[in-house]
Amino acid sequence: MNIDEAEEYLRDYLYNGLASEIFWAEQAHALAEEIGRHANQINDANYGQLFGAFQSILSDRQTLAIAKIFDPPSNRFPTRSIPAILNHLEVHADLWKLSDRQKLHDELAKGGVDITLLEKLSAPDLTRAVVSRFQSTLPSRSNVDRLSLSLEALRESRNKVIAHNEAVDPATRRRPTWGDATPLVNYAKHFVSTVGRGFLGIHFEINGQFLLTEDAHRNSRALNRFFRAAGLAPDSA
Repeated sequence: MNIDEAEEYLRDYLYNGLASEIFWAEQAHALAEEIGRHANQINDANYGQLFGAFQSILSDRQTLAIAKIFDPPSNRFPTRSIPAILNHLEVHADLWKLSDRQKLHDELAKGGVDITLLEKLSAPDLTRAVVSRFQSTLPSRSNVDRLSLSLEALRESRNKVIAHNEAVDPATRRRPTWGDATPLVNYAKHFVSTVGRGFLGIHFEINGQFLLTEDAHRNSRALNRFFRAAGLAPDSA
């Protein structure tokens, strides 16, 4: 693989993989949140069961999106995920031109690395350092931090309930919450923003704002207009 092929591969995994799933996860959450905001009016109008079903569907969609973002690389299927991207960066460490070294320096500095040492690193060594940094913070089944436990709950729901109808006693598993999803989406946003800018010069984030978030909330604003038109929300909501 040459540099052009490696960059095209990375661009595809960032845009059509992670950024796409982040969009779906945020859109699902925004729509479900908008429904919840008007739960009393919806229930009073006897539409609670209908919109409750919508929220369940949206929850499943968010779970699927986030679980895919963190799936391990597969030898059988080209999985667009954070671990797959890290593997791609490391395997082709000698190829990268690095569009924004400072962005990568800033990420490593958060982990306590001396900036003066980073300036002396070659592009391949800086790439490997960035990969190591993200691998050390990536949620994992072997860890018990909040991020890892949240991902495990989402994966279990995806694998045992959504993707397969396993005969599992609901009381024996931890049900994922909307709160479980938020830090995982934020981690993915940060990863995409750092890798996209550092290796390809792509700005997924400007002034701390992830650019696709605004688009992901567009349909929730449309839903709010629908609720107001249907008399299910105050005109000022």
